[in-house]
Order: sequence, then C-alpha cells, then structure tokens
Amino acid sequence: MQLSTAKLIEKMVRAKVKLENSKISHKDSCPVECDPEGYAPCNCGASKTNSAIDAATRELSIED
Repeated sequence: MQLSTAKLIEKMVRAKVKLENSKISHKDSCPVECDPEGYAPCNCGASKTNSAIDAATRELSIED
C-alpha cells in the first residue's frame, strides 16, 4: 500500500499535533516552576519529556 504525498503530510501533521498535546507542565515543587529565571535544573521530568517531544516534532517537520 502506497500513501500519497498529501496523505503522508496529513499523517505527519496529526502526529505533530498529538505530540504537542502530550507536553507536560512542571510540578509545583519543581525549581523551574518555583523560579523560572533561576538556574536550578528541573527535577520533575517535564523538561526531559518536553525536550524529547520537541525533538520528535522537529523530525516530523517538512520544512528545512
């Protein structure tokens, strides 16, 4: 089964939207949430998760 270019792009866009909607917020006790301008690293996992989501959405981008 071959996908047309339009169908492939549609699938990529849907995947990007699902990924973007999967981003999570920092927990209230996370240093990033308590002091966004501070230098303390995230300890709740949100930064790591959201970075992975950002990397995946960049790979799905059809722009250079």
